[in-house]
Amino acid sequence: MKSLLLLLALGLIQTSNPDLPKEGSFPKTPKVFHYPDEIVFNTRPYNIDLFVDFEENEIESVSLFFKTEAMDEYIEFPLKIIRARYRYQFNPLITPAKTIEYFFVVSLKDHSIYAAPLDEDGYIRVVKRTLIDPAEYFKQRLSKRR
Repeated sequence: MKSLLLLLALGLIQTSNPDLPKEGSFPKTPKVFHYPDEIVFNTRPYNIDLFVDFEENEIESVSLFFKTEAMDEYIEFPLKIIRARYRYQFNPLITPAKTIEYFFVVSLKDHSIYAAPLDEDGYIRVVKRTLIDPAEYFKQRLSKRR
């Protein structure tokens, strides 16, 4: 089942190709929500949170598909609920990275599958972030204020 989810999800990632068929996209729902942070520092742990507004007894699984520039494929991390959200903590001090990419897949017991984040056509829009040195970031911000 997990391999099927990965194949399904990876087949729906690319949205830049206008030749992709429109059928087969994920259903859009406000019940699966992720808001990515704009800034990710390379020296601090980073919480990647997904909010899911389905009843817990309806949910089969919630997974994060994650990779860095050093990885060829996405790695699936099953998530557990922590304080009303599903959370994965990425720690760049343990897993050094220059860039990260990720997306979420939610599977319900009725066999419906949702993903986040999605573009306007229902295809996965992979979150891509470059990890920033905090000293350099704050130096740049300070220089812009002067």
